[in-house]
Amino acid sequence: YTSGKGSSAAGLTASVVREPSTHEFYLEGGAMVLADGGVVCIDEFDKMRDEDRVAIHEAMEQQTISIAKAGITTILNSRTSVLAAANPVFGRYDDMRSAGENIDFQTTILSRFDMIFILKDMHNEGRDMEIARHVMDVHMDRPRDSAASDISIEKMKNYISYCKLKSAPRLT
Repeated sequence: YTSGKGSSAAGLTASVVREPSTHEFYLEGGAMVLADGGVVCIDEFDKMRDEDRVAIHEAMEQQTISIAKAGITTILNSRTSVLAAANPVFGRYDDMRSAGENIDFQTTILSRFDMIFILKDMHNEGRDMEIARHVMDVHMDRPRDSAASDISIEKMKNYISYCKLKSAPRLT
C-alpha cells in the first residue's frame, strides 16, 4: 500500500542509492518491485504528480521496470496488479458530466487498467457522522473502537480474485 500524494517515481519503481561507507551504488526497489507477484494498492492516485504517474507506465504495460542510472543498467520484474483509488476532479462525482470528465486522467494511464469501477458516495447522514467522529478521534488521539468497514478484507480479496479471473487483457 502507498499513497499517491507522497509517492515519487523512484518510490513506486526503483531508485539507485549510494552506500555511505563504501560509496558504491545499489538498487532499492520501490512499491511495484516489492509487490512483484502480488497487488500494489495506490490510494489518492489523482493526487500524484503527472511525472510520477507516467513513471509506472512501463511497469503496468510490460510488467518490468528498466533502470539505467549511476552505471547500473538492469530490468526489474514488477509482475503486479495495480489497484488504484482516485477521487473525482470536482471532489464529488457529477452525473451531468461524462466518466472521462469526472476522472480526467491521460488516456495513456487509463488504457493500462483492465477494469475501471466508479463508486459513488451516496448520502447517508448516519454513516457520514460515524466517519466524521472516527476522523476526529484519530486526530485527537482518543481511544476508539475499530471502525466498521464498508467492505471486509475477505470481500476485497474476493473482488481482486474476480477481477483477475474475469479480466482478459488484450495486447494492442
